[in-house]
Amino acid sequence: MRCMGARLLVYTAHGCCLCDEARAELDVLAPELGLTVEWIHVDGIAELEATWREQLPAGVLDGRKVFKYRVDADLLRRRVAASARN
Repeated sequence: MRCMGARLLVYTAHGCCLCDEARAELDVLAPELGLTVEWIHVDGIAELEATWREQLPAGVLDGRKVFKYRVDADLLRRRVAASARN
């Protein structure tokens, strides 16, 4: 299911190996799902560090967290499909 125009925010940090894994997986999934992925680096931004540092990488779609630490491709597909229906 493609949801053209959907935007996934991914909170990340430099040197994060889980973030690198998420990027590799999302490089494949994003085109399949019609997602635009916006990578937000929390490094050095106190408010973002306080909220996200212990959950990286974390993905947010339509204001809801859809993953933390690892991308669950099936869950992301379901959330994108649900977003497309709304």
